[in-house]
Amino acid sequence: MIADSIVAINVTGVAYDYFNRSYPTEGSGSGIIVSSDGYIITNNHVISGGNKITVFLKDGRSFTAELIGKSITDDIALLKINATGLTIAKIGDSSTLRIGDYTIVIGNPLGELQGTVTTGIISALEREIELDGTVFTVLQTDAAVNPGNSGGGMFDSNGDLIGMVIAKTSVTGVEGLGFVLPINGIVPIINELRENGYVTGRPYIGLYSLDINSYFTARMYNVDYTGVYVQAVDDG
Repeated sequence: MIADSIVAINVTGVAYDYFNRSYPTEGSGSGIIVSSDGYIITNNHVISGGNKITVFLKDGRSFTAELIGKSITDDIALLKINATGLTIAKIGDSSTLRIGDYTIVIGNPLGELQGTVTTGIISALEREIELDGTVFTVLQTDAAVNPGNSGGGMFDSNGDLIGMVIAKTSVTGVEGLGFVLPINGIVPIINELRENGYVTGRPYIGLYSLDINSYFTARMYNVDYTGVYVQAVDDG
């Protein structure tokens, strides 16, 4: 079953309050098994900021996942779990899609309804949407998509994987607007992440900055001045 190739993902981390006291955070999403030996793709925003990533299979087993690589620009991350003999998603060809084609979306909506299946049609093939300042060219579907579906799969009528859910429109009173990264654009990114741990050929500064623009924010991070601070530096 194609549902066996979709996993639930739980992410835990640590955040800090106004008084610099730490408290645990938790998030959830979905993922797609792309190899029988445990490689899984999801959205980068699903796992971003997490210290521990746990993957739950359809058969009830759970595994701690290793982050192999990520592309913030593409909102794609590659995970690995220590498992074999897994059911994989059969990769399709998103370039063959037409408006009106039947689609199936499988994911983990609300972080607690693993394996939920919804259906719909393709209503746009090259819709441009902006998320956190980045423009993505996506497929649009009217299949029900909810928080927790991010990173889940969209399949065609043959059961082939044609995309990965990235977002939905969450404006009150608006339904049937789900957005999906086409699989043809995902595959090259997956290959790069698996081979190199990152996407080659792109300028990369290797550090993460934090913009402290108010006195209150400075107090929260226990610094004396406003401005741009280096928050973290990648290994190497």
